[in-house]
Amino acid sequence: MYIKEVNISGFRSYRETTVNDFSPRHNVVVGRNGSGKSNFFFAIQFVLSDEFSHLKAEQRQGLIHEGTGDRVTTASVEIVF
Repeated sequence: MYIKEVNISGFRSYRETTVNDFSPRHNVVVGRNGSGKSNFFFAIQFVLSDEFSHLKAEQRQGLIHEGTGDRVTTASVEIVF
């Protein structure tokens, strides 16, 4: 089993829906500082781990994108296997 794609929207540094397709072989995540590499892996951890199920409302609010422009009110992370 391998991850085919990760869809991220409104989660931390990901404002717009972002789809990342993966190869069944090897994948490399690269980018400049502040481009969202760590948040990408944090999103995967968010979905696959139960450690976030015990967060309080204000802690969950901290996972939603906070940036300039229109306010984001929801966040989602989907992993397709």
